[in-house]
Amino acid sequence: MSRLAALALGAWLAVAPAASEASQARYALLVGAHKGNADEPRLYFAGRDAERLREVLVTLGDFPQENVTVLTDPSADRMRTALARMNARIREEVAHDRSSVLLVFYSGHADAESLHLGGTLLPWEELRNLTSGSAAAARLLVVDACRSGQATRVKGTKLTAPFALPPDVESHGLPEGFAILSSSAAGESAQESDTLQGSFFTHHLVAALRGVADTSSDGLVSLGEAYQYAADRTVASTVATVGGVQHPTYLYELKGRSELVLTRPGRSQGLAAVRLEDAGQYFFRQGGRDGPVVLEAGISQEARTARLVPGAYFVQHRLPDRLREARVVAEEGKPLALSHVSWSVVELDQLVRKGGGGRSTWTLSGWGGGAASLLEGYPFSPAGAVQVSLDTSALTLDAQVELARVGFMQDRFERRLTSAAVRAGARKVFDVGLFSLSGGVRVGATYVDQRFFGRTAPRNWQVVPQLDTLLRADLHLPRGFFVGAEAGVRASRVRVLSTLGREEVRTPVTPMLAAGTGLRW
Repeated sequence: MSRLAALALGAWLAVAPAASEASQARYALLVGAHKGNADEPRLYFAGRDAERLREVLVTLGDFPQENVTVLTDPSADRMRTALARMNARIREEVAHDRSSVLLVFYSGHADAESLHLGGTLLPWEELRNLTSGSAAAARLLVVDACRSGQATRVKGTKLTAPFALPPDVESHGLPEGFAILSSSAAGESAQESDTLQGSFFTHHLVAALRGVADTSSDGLVSLGEAYQYAADRTVASTVATVGGVQHPTYLYELKGRSELVLTRPGRSQGLAAVRLEDAGQYFFRQGGRDGPVVLEAGISQEARTARLVPGAYFVQHRLPDRLREARVVAEEGKPLALSHVSWSVVELDQLVRKGGGGRSTWTLSGWGGGAASLLEGYPFSPAGAVQVSLDTSALTLDAQVELARVGFMQDRFERRLTSAAVRAGARKVFDVGLFSLSGGVRVGATYVDQRFFGRTAPRNWQVVPQLDTLLRADLHLPRGFFVGAEAGVRASRVRVLSTLGREEVRTPVTPMLAAGTGLRW
Protein backbone atom coordinates (compact mmCIF):
# COMPACT_ATOMS: atom_id res chain seq x y z
CA MET A 1 0.00 0.00 0.00
CA SER A 2 1.36 3.45 -0.91
CA ARG A 3 1.76 6.22 1.65
CA LEU A 4 -0.65 8.34 -0.39
CA ALA A 5 -3.30 5.65 -0.14
CA ALA A 6 -2.74 5.40 3.60
CA LEU A 7 -3.28 9.12 3.99
CA ALA A 8 -6.46 8.78 1.95
CA LEU A 9 -7.66 6.02 4.23
CA GLY A 10 -6.92 8.23 7.21
CA ALA A 11 -9.22 10.89 5.78
CA TRP A 12 -12.21 8.51 5.68
CA LEU A 13 -15.23 9.41 7.79
CA ALA A 14 -18.90 9.26 6.94
CA VAL A 15 -20.55 11.06 9.82
CA ALA A 16 -22.84 14.02 9.41
CA PRO A 17 -20.75 17.22 9.26
CA ALA A 18 -22.68 18.70 12.18
CA ALA A 19 -22.02 15.77 14.48
CA SER A 20 -18.98 16.11 16.69
CA GLU A 21 -16.97 13.13 17.89
CA ALA A 22 -17.77 14.04 21.46
CA SER A 23 -21.48 13.33 20.79
CA GLN A 24 -20.87 10.04 19.01
CA ALA A 25 -22.23 6.84 20.51
CA ARG A 26 -19.51 4.25 19.96
CA TYR A 27 -20.26 0.53 19.77
CA ALA A 28 -18.00 -2.46 19.24
CA LEU A 29 -18.59 -6.18 18.72
CA LEU A 30 -15.34 -8.13 19.24
CA VAL A 31 -15.25 -11.83 18.42
CA GLY A 32 -12.45 -14.30 19.18
CA ALA A 33 -13.01 -17.80 17.76
CA HIS A 34 -10.44 -20.44 18.68
CA LYS A 35 -12.32 -23.31 17.05
CA GLY A 36 -12.89 -23.44 13.31
CA ASN A 37 -13.93 -26.42 11.22
CA ALA A 38 -13.12 -29.95 12.32
CA ASP A 39 -10.03 -30.18 10.08
CA GLU A 40 -8.55 -26.88 11.29
CA PRO A 41 -6.11 -26.57 14.22
CA ARG A 42 -7.28 -24.76 17.32
CA LEU A 43 -6.14 -21.17 17.66
CA TYR A 44 -4.64 -20.22 21.01
CA PHE A 45 -4.93 -16.43 21.15
CA ALA A 46 -8.06 -15.31 19.28
CA GLY A 47 -9.90 -14.56 22.52
CA ARG A 48 -6.87 -12.71 23.84
CA ASP A 49 -6.84 -10.59 20.68
CA ALA A 50 -10.43 -9.55 21.31
CA GLU A 51 -9.77 -8.75 24.98
CA ARG A 52 -6.71 -6.65 24.18
CA LEU A 53 -8.68 -4.64 21.65
CA ARG A 54 -11.55 -4.22 24.13
CA GLU A 55 -9.19 -2.82 26.75
CA VAL A 56 -7.67 -0.22 24.45
CA LEU A 57 -11.04 0.84 22.98
CA VAL A 58 -12.58 1.33 26.43
CA THR A 59 -9.59 3.07 28.03
CA LEU A 60 -8.46 5.20 25.08
CA GLY A 61 -11.18 5.12 22.43
CA ASP A 62 -14.29 6.62 24.08
CA PHE A 63 -16.12 3.29 23.77
CA PRO A 64 -18.30 2.91 26.91
CA GLN A 65 -17.87 -0.43 28.64
CA GLU A 66 -21.57 -1.22 28.24
CA ASN A 67 -21.35 -0.61 24.48
CA VAL A 68 -18.56 -3.17 23.93
CA THR A 69 -19.52 -6.84 23.55
CA VAL A 70 -16.85 -9.56 23.52
CA LEU A 71 -17.81 -13.02 22.26
CA THR A 72 -15.45 -15.97 22.76
CA ASP A 73 -16.06 -19.06 20.61
CA PRO A 74 -19.62 -18.14 19.59
CA SER A 75 -21.67 -20.01 17.02
CA ALA A 76 -22.64 -18.27 13.79
CA ASP A 77 -26.20 -17.75 15.15
CA ARG A 78 -24.91 -16.17 18.36
CA MET A 79 -22.72 -13.74 16.41
CA ARG A 80 -25.65 -12.84 14.13
CA THR A 81 -27.89 -12.22 17.13
CA ALA A 82 -25.31 -10.09 18.94
CA LEU A 83 -24.73 -7.90 15.89
CA ALA A 84 -28.49 -7.57 15.27
CA ARG A 85 -29.05 -6.44 18.87
CA MET A 86 -26.23 -3.93 18.62
CA ASN A 87 -27.73 -2.54 15.40
CA ALA A 88 -31.10 -2.18 17.17
CA ARG A 89 -29.44 -0.10 19.91
CA ILE A 90 -27.78 2.04 17.25
CA ARG A 91 -31.15 2.69 15.59
CA GLU A 92 -32.36 4.04 18.93
CA GLU A 93 -29.37 6.39 18.99
CA VAL A 94 -30.27 7.62 15.52
CA ALA A 95 -33.88 8.15 16.63
CA HIS A 96 -32.53 10.51 19.29
CA ASP A 97 -30.39 12.37 16.73
CA ARG A 98 -27.11 10.93 18.00
CA SER A 99 -24.41 10.03 15.53
CA SER A 100 -22.76 6.67 16.09
CA VAL A 101 -19.77 4.54 15.22
CA LEU A 102 -19.81 0.74 14.89
CA LEU A 103 -16.65 -1.38 14.97
CA VAL A 104 -16.89 -5.13 14.29
CA PHE A 105 -13.76 -7.22 14.88
CA TYR A 106 -13.22 -10.91 14.15
CA SER A 107 -10.18 -13.03 15.02
CA GLY A 108 -10.42 -16.66 14.00
CA HIS A 109 -10.51 -19.08 11.08
CA ALA A 110 -12.07 -18.14 7.74
CA ASP A 111 -11.84 -18.82 4.05
CA ALA A 112 -12.90 -16.92 0.93
CA GLU A 113 -16.57 -17.73 1.54
CA SER A 114 -17.27 -17.58 5.26
CA LEU A 115 -16.10 -17.32 8.85
CA HIS A 116 -15.61 -20.64 10.66
CA LEU A 117 -17.20 -20.55 14.09
CA GLY A 118 -16.88 -23.85 15.96
CA GLY A 119 -18.23 -25.96 13.13
CA THR A 120 -20.79 -23.38 12.01
CA LEU A 121 -20.40 -20.94 9.13
CA LEU A 122 -21.19 -17.26 8.84
CA PRO A 123 -21.03 -16.25 5.16
CA TRP A 124 -18.78 -13.32 4.45
CA GLU A 125 -21.50 -11.55 2.45
CA GLU A 126 -23.91 -11.79 5.38
CA LEU A 127 -21.37 -10.33 7.81
CA ARG A 128 -20.61 -7.52 5.41
CA ASN A 129 -24.29 -6.71 4.93
CA LEU A 130 -25.03 -6.81 8.67
CA THR A 131 -22.20 -4.36 9.28
CA SER A 132 -22.60 -2.04 6.31
CA GLY A 133 -26.39 -2.01 6.75
CA SER A 134 -26.14 -0.67 10.29
CA ALA A 135 -27.68 2.72 10.97
CA ALA A 136 -24.33 3.90 12.36
CA ALA A 137 -22.87 6.79 10.42
CA ALA A 138 -19.42 5.17 10.42
CA ARG A 139 -18.98 1.40 10.21
CA LEU A 140 -15.61 -0.34 10.43
CA LEU A 141 -15.14 -4.08 9.89
CA VAL A 142 -11.76 -5.55 10.91
CA VAL A 143 -11.12 -9.19 9.99
CA ASP A 144 -8.00 -10.94 11.31
CA ALA A 145 -8.80 -14.31 9.77
CA CYS A 146 -6.41 -17.22 10.26
CA ARG A 147 -6.47 -20.49 8.41
CA SER A 148 -3.61 -21.79 10.55
CA GLY A 149 -2.71 -21.90 14.22
CA GLN A 150 0.42 -19.77 14.42
CA ALA A 151 3.46 -18.74 12.44
CA THR A 152 5.10 -22.13 12.93
CA ARG A 153 1.88 -24.13 12.96
CA VAL A 154 1.18 -23.94 9.22
CA LYS A 155 1.23 -27.69 8.76
CA GLY A 156 -0.82 -30.80 9.38
CA THR A 157 -4.02 -29.35 7.98
CA LYS A 158 -5.74 -29.27 4.65
CA LEU A 159 -5.48 -25.68 3.49
CA THR A 160 -8.36 -24.06 1.66
CA ALA A 161 -8.60 -20.66 0.03
CA PRO A 162 -7.81 -18.13 2.79
CA PHE A 163 -9.95 -15.15 3.65
CA ALA A 164 -9.66 -12.26 1.23
CA LEU A 165 -11.75 -9.23 0.36
CA PRO A 166 -14.14 -10.40 -2.40
CA PRO A 167 -13.62 -8.91 -5.88
CA ASP A 168 -17.29 -7.89 -6.15
CA VAL A 169 -16.72 -5.39 -3.32
CA GLU A 170 -13.78 -3.87 -5.12
CA SER A 171 -15.62 -3.63 -8.43
CA HIS A 172 -18.99 -2.38 -7.15
CA GLY A 173 -17.74 -0.20 -4.32
CA LEU A 174 -18.82 0.09 -0.70
CA PRO A 175 -21.73 1.86 0.94
CA GLU A 176 -20.93 5.34 2.12
CA GLY A 177 -19.30 5.44 5.55
CA PHE A 178 -18.15 1.81 5.47
CA ALA A 179 -14.56 0.58 5.66
CA ILE A 180 -13.01 -2.89 5.83
CA LEU A 181 -9.55 -3.82 7.10
CA SER A 182 -8.17 -7.29 6.51
CA SER A 183 -5.06 -8.69 8.16
CA SER A 184 -3.83 -10.38 4.97
CA ALA A 185 -4.09 -10.19 1.20
CA ALA A 186 -5.58 -12.77 -1.18
CA GLY A 187 -3.62 -16.03 -1.11
CA GLU A 188 -1.99 -15.31 2.27
CA SER A 189 -2.51 -16.80 5.71
CA ALA A 190 -3.04 -14.55 8.71
CA GLN A 191 -0.82 -15.83 11.50
CA GLU A 192 -0.59 -15.78 15.27
CA SER A 193 2.58 -15.97 17.34
CA ASP A 194 3.39 -17.88 20.52
CA THR A 195 5.94 -15.21 21.46
CA LEU A 196 3.44 -12.37 21.12
CA GLN A 197 0.58 -14.53 22.42
CA GLY A 198 -1.65 -13.08 19.76
CA SER A 199 -1.97 -12.54 16.04
CA PHE A 200 0.63 -10.35 14.38
CA PHE A 201 -1.87 -7.90 12.90
CA THR A 202 -4.00 -7.40 16.02
CA HIS A 203 -0.88 -7.15 18.19
CA HIS A 204 0.44 -4.26 16.10
CA LEU A 205 -3.01 -2.67 15.73
CA VAL A 206 -3.39 -2.51 19.52
CA ALA A 207 0.10 -1.00 19.84
CA ALA A 208 -0.86 1.60 17.25
CA LEU A 209 -4.01 2.51 19.19
CA ARG A 210 -1.99 2.89 22.41
CA GLY A 211 -0.26 5.89 20.83
CA VAL A 212 2.67 4.40 18.95
CA ALA A 213 1.03 5.34 15.62
CA ASP A 214 0.46 8.98 16.58
CA THR A 215 2.67 10.38 13.81
CA SER A 216 1.16 13.86 14.08
CA SER A 217 1.88 14.04 17.85
CA ASP A 218 -1.56 15.52 18.49
CA GLY A 219 -2.52 12.94 21.12
CA LEU A 220 -4.97 11.28 18.70
CA VAL A 221 -4.70 8.09 16.65
CA SER A 222 -6.73 8.12 13.46
CA LEU A 223 -7.86 5.17 11.38
CA GLY A 224 -5.21 5.98 8.77
CA GLU A 225 -2.39 6.21 11.31
CA ALA A 226 -3.43 2.99 13.04
CA TYR A 227 -3.77 1.04 9.80
CA GLN A 228 -0.49 2.26 8.33
CA TYR A 229 1.49 1.35 11.45
CA ALA A 230 -0.19 -2.06 11.86
CA ALA A 231 0.31 -2.87 8.17
CA ASP A 232 4.00 -1.89 8.16
CA ARG A 233 4.81 -3.79 11.33
CA THR A 234 2.85 -6.89 10.26
CA VAL A 235 4.83 -7.10 7.04
CA ALA A 236 8.13 -6.68 8.92
CA SER A 237 7.19 -9.24 11.59
CA THR A 238 6.16 -11.97 9.13
CA VAL A 239 9.07 -11.76 6.70
CA ALA A 240 10.83 -14.77 8.26
CA THR A 241 7.81 -16.83 9.38
CA VAL A 242 6.87 -20.22 7.98
CA GLY A 243 3.51 -18.84 6.86
CA GLY A 244 5.18 -16.20 4.71
CA VAL A 245 4.85 -12.44 4.46
CA GLN A 246 1.44 -11.14 5.45
CA HIS A 247 0.18 -7.96 3.74
CA PRO A 248 -2.83 -6.30 5.41
CA THR A 249 -5.35 -4.79 2.98
CA TYR A 250 -8.21 -2.30 3.14
CA LEU A 251 -11.30 -1.10 1.32
CA TYR A 252 -13.16 2.09 2.15
CA GLU A 253 -15.63 4.62 0.85
CA LEU A 254 -13.95 8.03 0.76
CA LYS A 255 -16.64 10.61 1.40
CA GLY A 256 -15.53 12.15 4.67
CA ARG A 257 -14.15 15.56 5.49
CA SER A 258 -12.03 14.74 8.52
CA GLU A 259 -10.20 11.79 10.00
CA LEU A 260 -11.94 9.16 12.07
CA VAL A 261 -10.25 9.20 15.46
CA LEU A 262 -10.12 5.72 16.97
CA THR A 263 -8.31 6.49 20.24
CA ARG A 264 -7.22 9.53 22.24
CA PRO A 265 -4.07 8.48 24.12
CA GLY A 266 -3.16 12.10 24.77
CA ARG A 267 -5.97 12.58 27.27
CA SER A 268 -6.07 9.15 28.87
CA GLN A 269 -7.08 8.72 32.48
CA GLY A 270 -5.90 5.86 34.67
CA LEU A 271 -3.03 4.89 32.36
CA ALA A 272 0.71 5.49 32.42
CA ALA A 273 2.53 7.40 29.68
CA VAL A 274 5.76 5.84 28.39
CA ARG A 275 7.97 7.99 26.18
CA LEU A 276 9.87 6.12 23.43
CA GLU A 277 12.55 8.49 22.18
CA ASP A 278 15.38 6.40 20.73
CA ALA A 279 15.05 4.50 17.45
CA GLY A 280 14.76 0.73 17.60
CA GLN A 281 12.34 -2.02 18.49
CA TYR A 282 10.74 -2.00 21.96
CA PHE A 283 9.16 -4.97 23.72
CA PHE A 284 7.22 -4.51 26.98
CA ARG A 285 6.68 -7.71 28.97
CA GLN A 286 4.21 -7.59 31.82
CA GLY A 287 5.67 -8.33 35.23
CA GLY A 288 9.07 -9.73 34.31
CA ARG A 289 11.37 -11.28 31.76
CA ASP A 290 9.07 -14.25 31.12
CA GLY A 291 5.83 -12.27 31.09
CA PRO A 292 3.64 -11.84 28.00
CA VAL A 293 4.50 -9.14 25.47
CA VAL A 294 1.84 -6.46 25.97
CA LEU A 295 3.37 -3.89 23.64
CA GLU A 296 5.77 -4.02 20.72
CA ALA A 297 6.71 -0.69 19.17
CA GLY A 298 8.96 0.06 16.22
CA ILE A 299 10.42 3.57 16.37
CA SER A 300 12.39 4.92 13.41
CA GLN A 301 13.00 8.64 13.85
CA GLU A 302 10.27 10.57 15.66
CA ALA A 303 9.60 9.83 19.32
CA ARG A 304 6.27 8.32 20.37
CA THR A 305 4.28 8.09 23.61
CA ALA A 306 2.51 4.83 24.43
CA ARG A 307 -0.13 4.33 27.11
CA LEU A 308 0.01 1.27 29.36
CA VAL A 309 -1.78 0.00 32.43
CA PRO A 310 0.26 1.11 35.47
CA GLY A 311 2.52 -1.61 36.80
CA ALA A 312 5.89 -3.32 36.53
CA TYR A 313 7.34 -4.13 33.12
CA PHE A 314 10.45 -5.75 31.71
CA VAL A 315 11.51 -3.64 28.72
CA GLN A 316 13.77 -4.77 25.89
CA HIS A 317 15.14 -2.28 23.37
CA ARG A 318 16.49 -4.03 20.28
CA LEU A 319 19.27 -2.22 18.38
CA PRO A 320 21.20 -3.51 15.33
CA ASP A 321 24.22 -4.59 17.38
CA ARG A 322 22.90 -5.07 20.91
CA LEU A 323 19.89 -5.49 23.15
CA ARG A 324 19.17 -3.20 26.09
CA GLU A 325 17.10 -4.48 29.00
CA ALA A 326 15.59 -2.79 32.03
CA ARG A 327 12.94 -3.26 34.68
CA VAL A 328 10.63 -0.26 34.99
CA VAL A 329 7.52 0.75 36.87
CA ALA A 330 4.95 2.76 34.95
CA GLU A 331 2.83 5.04 37.14
CA GLU A 332 -0.28 7.01 36.38
CA GLY A 333 0.32 10.74 36.09
CA LYS A 334 4.10 10.31 36.09
CA PRO A 335 5.49 10.13 32.51
CA LEU A 336 8.20 7.51 32.13
CA ALA A 337 11.04 8.55 29.81
CA LEU A 338 13.01 5.50 28.75
CA SER A 339 15.98 7.71 27.88
CA HIS A 340 16.50 8.11 31.64
CA VAL A 341 16.30 4.40 32.46
CA SER A 342 19.36 2.52 33.69
CA TRP A 343 19.79 -0.14 31.01
CA SER A 344 21.77 -3.34 31.11
CA VAL A 345 23.33 -4.08 27.74
CA VAL A 346 23.32 -7.46 26.06
CA GLU A 347 25.91 -7.47 23.29
CA LEU A 348 25.07 -9.08 19.97
CA ASP A 349 27.00 -12.27 20.67
CA GLN A 350 25.23 -12.61 24.03
CA LEU A 351 21.92 -12.02 22.29
CA VAL A 352 22.72 -14.77 19.78
CA ARG A 353 23.53 -17.20 22.59
CA LYS A 354 20.17 -16.41 24.17
CA GLY A 355 18.52 -17.42 20.91
CA GLY A 356 17.36 -13.89 20.08
CA GLY A 357 20.01 -12.54 17.76
CA GLY A 358 18.40 -13.64 14.54
CA ARG A 359 21.84 -14.43 13.09
CA SER A 360 25.32 -15.55 14.11
CA THR A 361 28.15 -13.21 15.07
CA TRP A 362 31.84 -13.28 14.23
CA THR A 363 34.83 -12.31 16.36
CA LEU A 364 38.40 -11.51 15.34
CA SER A 365 40.90 -11.45 18.19
CA GLY A 366 44.60 -11.45 18.95
CA TRP A 367 46.18 -13.36 21.84
CA GLY A 368 49.51 -13.39 23.59
CA GLY A 369 50.74 -15.92 26.12
CA GLY A 370 52.41 -19.26 26.06
CA ALA A 371 52.74 -22.76 27.41
CA ALA A 372 55.36 -25.03 28.89
CA SER A 373 57.65 -26.32 26.15
CA LEU A 374 56.87 -29.57 24.41
CA LEU A 375 60.49 -30.74 24.73
CA GLU A 376 62.50 -31.12 27.88
CA GLY A 377 65.22 -28.60 28.56
CA TYR A 378 63.40 -25.60 27.07
CA PRO A 379 61.89 -22.79 29.17
CA PHE A 380 58.30 -21.51 29.01
CA SER A 381 57.49 -20.84 25.36
CA PRO A 382 55.91 -17.43 24.50
CA ALA A 383 53.37 -17.46 21.69
CA GLY A 384 51.12 -15.17 19.69
CA ALA A 385 47.85 -16.22 18.05
CA VAL A 386 45.12 -14.89 15.79
CA GLN A 387 41.67 -16.38 16.34
CA VAL A 388 38.36 -16.22 14.48
CA SER A 389 35.22 -17.25 16.38
CA LEU A 390 31.62 -17.84 15.38
CA ASP A 391 28.88 -17.45 17.99
CA THR A 392 25.71 -19.49 17.62
CA SER A 393 22.86 -20.11 20.03
CA ALA A 394 24.32 -23.52 20.97
CA LEU A 395 28.12 -23.18 20.89
CA THR A 396 30.95 -20.79 20.06
CA LEU A 397 33.28 -22.23 17.41
CA ASP A 398 36.96 -21.18 17.30
CA ALA A 399 39.69 -21.41 14.67
CA GLN A 400 43.22 -20.37 15.63
CA VAL A 401 46.67 -19.94 14.11
CA GLU A 402 49.57 -19.69 16.61
CA LEU A 403 53.30 -19.01 16.29
CA ALA A 404 55.84 -19.58 19.09
CA ARG A 405 59.61 -19.43 19.45
CA VAL A 406 61.95 -20.07 22.33
CA GLY A 407 65.74 -20.39 22.50
CA PHE A 408 68.65 -20.28 24.91
CA MET A 409 72.46 -20.59 25.02
CA GLN A 410 74.07 -23.72 26.39
CA ASP A 411 77.84 -24.41 26.35
CA ARG A 412 78.41 -21.58 23.83
CA PHE A 413 75.89 -22.84 21.35
CA GLU A 414 72.27 -21.85 20.80
CA ARG A 415 69.29 -24.16 20.92
CA ARG A 416 66.11 -22.85 19.26
CA LEU A 417 62.59 -24.30 19.13
CA THR A 418 60.04 -22.86 16.67
CA SER A 419 56.45 -24.01 16.34
CA ALA A 420 53.43 -23.14 14.21
CA ALA A 421 50.00 -24.49 15.15
CA VAL A 422 46.53 -24.68 13.63
CA ARG A 423 43.66 -25.48 15.98
CA ALA A 424 39.86 -25.59 15.98
CA GLY A 425 37.44 -26.08 18.82
CA ALA A 426 34.16 -25.31 20.51
CA ARG A 427 33.17 -23.62 23.76
CA LYS A 428 29.97 -23.32 25.76
CA VAL A 429 29.55 -19.72 26.87
CA PHE A 430 27.59 -18.44 29.88
CA ASP A 431 26.85 -14.71 30.08
CA VAL A 432 26.86 -12.93 33.44
CA GLY A 433 26.24 -9.21 32.95
CA LEU A 434 29.24 -7.67 31.20
CA PHE A 435 31.21 -10.90 31.57
CA SER A 436 31.15 -14.09 29.55
CA LEU A 437 32.52 -17.30 31.06
CA SER A 438 33.21 -20.31 28.87
CA GLY A 439 34.79 -23.70 28.80
CA GLY A 440 35.65 -26.00 25.94
CA VAL A 441 38.17 -27.97 23.94
CA ARG A 442 40.40 -27.39 20.93
CA VAL A 443 42.10 -29.96 18.73
CA GLY A 444 44.89 -29.29 16.29
CA ALA A 445 48.43 -29.96 15.18
CA THR A 446 51.70 -28.13 15.77
CA TYR A 447 54.68 -28.14 13.45
CA VAL A 448 57.77 -28.21 15.71
CA ASP A 449 61.24 -27.32 14.39
CA GLN A 450 64.30 -27.83 16.67
CA ARG A 451 67.65 -26.42 15.56
CA PHE A 452 71.16 -26.13 17.04
CA PHE A 453 73.55 -23.29 16.25
CA GLY A 454 77.26 -23.32 17.04
CA ARG A 455 77.79 -27.03 16.78
CA THR A 456 77.21 -29.74 14.28
CA ALA A 457 73.82 -31.28 14.99
CA PRO A 458 70.96 -32.46 12.81
CA ARG A 459 67.80 -30.42 12.53
CA ASN A 460 64.80 -32.15 14.09
CA TRP A 461 61.18 -31.51 13.15
CA GLN A 462 57.83 -33.23 13.59
CA VAL A 463 54.06 -32.63 13.53
CA VAL A 464 52.56 -32.95 17.00
CA PRO A 465 48.80 -33.67 17.51
CA GLN A 466 47.36 -31.73 20.45
CA LEU A 467 44.22 -31.48 22.57
CA ASP A 468 43.50 -28.39 24.69
CA THR A 469 40.98 -28.08 27.48
CA LEU A 470 40.43 -24.51 28.61
CA LEU A 471 38.50 -22.01 30.69
CA ARG A 472 38.01 -18.46 29.48
CA ALA A 473 36.61 -15.16 30.76
CA ASP A 474 35.73 -12.12 28.61
CA LEU A 475 34.82 -8.58 29.61
CA HIS A 476 32.53 -6.78 27.14
CA LEU A 477 33.46 -3.23 26.18
CA PRO A 478 31.50 -0.65 24.13
CA ARG A 479 31.11 -0.97 20.36
CA GLY A 480 31.72 -4.71 20.27
CA PHE A 481 35.24 -4.73 21.74
CA PHE A 482 36.28 -7.10 24.51
CA VAL A 483 39.28 -8.22 26.54
CA GLY A 484 39.75 -11.78 27.68
CA ALA A 485 41.94 -14.27 29.47
CA GLU A 486 42.15 -18.02 29.30
CA ALA A 487 43.94 -20.84 31.07
CA GLY A 488 44.05 -24.56 30.54
CA VAL A 489 46.12 -27.65 29.93
CA ARG A 490 47.45 -29.07 26.67
CA ALA A 491 48.02 -32.75 25.94
CA SER A 492 50.48 -33.50 23.11
CA ARG A 493 51.71 -36.61 21.37
CA VAL A 494 55.48 -36.10 20.91
CA ARG A 495 58.22 -38.34 19.56
CA VAL A 496 61.48 -38.05 21.51
CA LEU A 497 64.83 -39.87 21.73
CA SER A 498 65.42 -41.77 24.91
CA THR A 499 68.77 -41.87 26.73
CA LEU A 500 69.42 -45.11 24.90
CA GLY A 501 68.99 -43.40 21.55
CA ARG A 502 65.67 -45.04 20.76
CA GLU A 503 62.60 -43.08 19.62
CA GLU A 504 59.72 -43.03 22.09
CA VAL A 505 56.22 -41.53 22.04
CA ARG A 506 55.26 -39.45 25.04
CA THR A 507 52.10 -37.52 25.94
CA PRO A 508 53.14 -34.59 28.11
CA VAL A 509 50.37 -32.49 29.68
CA THR A 510 51.46 -28.87 30.01
CA PRO A 511 49.79 -25.72 31.37
CA MET A 512 48.99 -22.76 29.13
CA LEU A 513 47.98 -19.13 29.68
CA ALA A 514 46.87 -16.36 27.30
CA ALA A 515 45.32 -12.89 27.27
CA GLY A 516 43.82 -11.08 24.32
CA THR A 517 41.48 -8.53 22.87
CA GLY A 518 39.20 -8.43 19.87
CA LEU A 519 36.13 -7.12 18.09
CA ARG A 520 32.73 -8.74 17.52
CA TRP A 521 30.39 -7.94 14.66
